[in-house]
Amino acid sequence: MKKALKLSIMTLFHPIAGFHYIKRERERINYLAIPVIILLALIVQIVSVYGTHYPLNSVNLRDANIVFECAKILLPVVTWGIASYAITTIMDGATKFMEAMLATCYAIVPFIIITPLLTLLSRILEANQAGLYYGIYGAMLFWIVLMLFMALKEMNDYSLGRTILITFLSLCTMMLIWASVALIFSLSVQFLNFVKEVFVEARYLIL
Repeated sequence: MKKALKLSIMTLFHPIAGFHYIKRERERINYLAIPVIILLALIVQIVSVYGTHYPLNSVNLRDANIVFECAKILLPVVTWGIASYAITTIMDGATKFMEAMLATCYAIVPFIIITPLLTLLSRILEANQAGLYYGIYGAMLFWIVLMLFMALKEMNDYSLGRTILITFLSLCTMMLIWASVALIFSLSVQFLNFVKEVFVEARYLIL
């Protein structure tokens, strides 16, 4: 894990070198960092939800749902990794699936570092100072998006224009994945309700 920590610092301050290292050392790199980073991101998200000062908290604690809050982190990370890998496979990419997932995880390290600091900062800010809080949060999101973009470009040796195209196609694929999952879930619920109704009717007729 010491190498994973060094690589996370490298990708933070020298992302091009960090992503090239992942590609170059693909046979020796430790992919255990993937679940570790995701777990840390989930913990940070939960702490942020319950620790952010009320005037600056976008989540009503009375209605907070831990599963939903974790899904807000887990789903984008996993689906981006899957979608970007799927598109790069079609578009002459040079990245393997685990490398794509690892690069995606290292790209969200700013979230793990900055969010706890923002949570602490929110405790001393007032509602009229929300601009500072959301400004830092927006800069963090931009940093993450930029790192995802750079990972896609550098690890697949794409040109700038081709990377923009691949990014757009990957986002479209993400939307398609989410829509497909939502459709399957909806159909499954309807099917289970139908089976339940049939069972109730059959039991009623037998009795």
